[in-house]
Amino acid sequence: MKKILMLFVAVSLAFSCKSTKTTNSTAAANQNAIEKKLQQTWILENLNGKVITDKDFSSSPKIEMSSSSFSGSTGCNGIKGSLLSDGAGKLKFPDLTSETKKCNAKKEAEFLQLLRTTSGYSIENNKLYLSNQFGLTMSFKKG
Repeated sequence: MKKILMLFVAVSLAFSCKSTKTTNSTAAANQNAIEKKLQQTWILENLNGKVITDKDFSSSPKIEMSSSSFSGSTGCNGIKGSLLSDGAGKLKFPDLTSETKKCNAKKEAEFLQLLRTTSGYSIENNKLYLSNQFGLTMSFKKG
């Protein structure tokens, strides 16, 4: 009787461990699927709730994201750095660097500061929305 009971306990433990591994790998796969949505070119449309105009930037700022880094333009200066995501809806630009050409872009500094403080994102209707601790900061369209 003890042998049957021990066998039952061993089999139960084996199946419960396998179930946990399956759940963890499914969660990791879902996180990767969310990240793939970000991996494309995005063109800035709104900055701090205002539609950008030709007077704000020399040309439209854009960001091209890959699985772990990004590059792009402020409309004048090139930008690049790494991307960090701690899960669905979380996004940071931890080591953003920018060229330092003199530009006639009135909103360039604001754009860079908002990228540096970004902590989250959402994608709806082919638009990327970035936010920080205070709320929505920028929106982009697919490029």
